[in-house]
Amino acid sequence: MNKAAYKISHFNNDLKVFEGDKKEIIYSSFWYMEFGKTSAEIQNSKEELIYSVTKKFQFWKWRMVYLIKDNNEKNLILISQNTRNTIFKIEINTAIYEIRIHYNKKKSVYKNNEKIAEFDESLSDEKFMKLLISDKKHIKIVFLLYTSLLIGETDQNSKTVMKSQKQLETIEEPWN
Repeated sequence: MNKAAYKISHFNNDLKVFEGDKKEIIYSSFWYMEFGKTSAEIQNSKEELIYSVTKKFQFWKWRMVYLIKDNNEKNLILISQNTRNTIFKIEINTAIYEIRIHYNKKKSVYKNNEKIAEFDESLSDEKFMKLLISDKKHIKIVFLLYTSLLIGETDQNSKTVMKSQKQLETIEEPWN
């Protein structure tokens, strides 16, 4: 498998993704509070809006939900699959994408049950975090999913809210 390497910078409420060691931004996102809702906008390298995301908490089900609207006004829903909020799924163009939150600050993205990306925040230096993707064509969706999960976080070095790493998902197939 020929993997593509990316770097992601996270500063306050901004994310930017760069390919390898290049300096050009591929996608960027930022989030904000508006009328009691936490929302995000994702832009391409030309600073054109490609997605807007609104984060909601379904109190009666104890689950996080992300309402996503693409630039064609198509509505998508990224929804937690468990009450621990460690597995999220979304259907995009008949493909099922899933993002799993693991222990040791790692996240994995799956497309139709096949792993397509891996985030490793534990190896990040002060400025960048590591992202591996199986195919470059997945970067747009992978960045959307990652941004959605980070909405509201202002510091990549912040402590996790969970009390125990045992509450997170196990890593089935590490790429490292």
